[in-house]
Amino acid sequence: MSIAMRIPAVSHAPIEREVAPEQSERKRRSRWHRLGWTGFEALGVLILLAVVALAGPELWRWGALEQHMDALLQNPSAAHPLGTDEFGRDILARLLLGARWSLAGAAVICGGTSLLGFFIAALALSGGGKTDAIIGRIIEAMMALPGLVTALAFASILGASFVNLLFALIITSWPWYARTYRALLLKERSALYVESAVAAGAGHWRVLLRHVLPNIIGPAAVLATANFGAVILNLASRTLLRGLPVADDRARPVHRRHRAVDQPVRRWPAGRGRPTHTLSTHASERRPLDATSPPG
Repeated sequence: MSIAMRIPAVSHAPIEREVAPEQSERKRRSRWHRLGWTGFEALGVLILLAVVALAGPELWRWGALEQHMDALLQNPSAAHPLGTDEFGRDILARLLLGARWSLAGAAVICGGTSLLGFFIAALALSGGGKTDAIIGRIIEAMMALPGLVTALAFASILGASFVNLLFALIITSWPWYARTYRALLLKERSALYVESAVAAGAGHWRVLLRHVLPNIIGPAAVLATANFGAVILNLASRTLLRGLPVADDRARPVHRRHRAVDQPVRRWPAGRGRPTHTLSTHASERRPLDATSPPG
């Protein structure tokens, strides 16, 4: 007596996964929750600063170079929330214009140094041996030189302009980025996915751009954003590289010493006045002619 076993037929139709949308939605929510409230607050502040820097000078009622001779050295008021300077110019308008130049310049410098540092680090690893050693010695030599002296040398060769200042700061800042990216690339080069890509026939630059770069973009973004504030300070403090007359500015603290007594509202705390000075430095570079300035 034989027992017939009935085997169910196997269907080759694709099986619909009903949990796929739920998993994708859960993954999307986890990414946002991973950011946390602190991340949302920081992102909101950055977006607010960018909007204010881009649209603020155009929306504010006063211009950065507009003079009001009947409102010299005014205290903060409804018309001028931060007051006016000795030429009757609105300080808030100059602050907004300076923020635009500072944030834009810092973004260009951070992006340029990141790209240049990654390219040089990838070039050093692709050559290997003597190429890596030569580039490593160049990086160490650049890091040993004072950044201000090197930037002064490049600015004197290229000429006085804002673009040349940005280029000089990029040239003097890339060694730190290249050294960091080289360490990240060395770490990722020994990963299994890199060995698999090389075994599949992928070239060196294809492996770097298609496989390695997405895995180091996080640390690279952290490095660039962490140095963003320092870049703004360097950009503001090195505006003398543009060939500005700084001799008359040296006497200004002596000339303004009486304001500590007759205008106490202008004695801002150091922590509050420092970012104001940093952002408004670029706006103060283009001073309009006053009655004592020679024409031309």
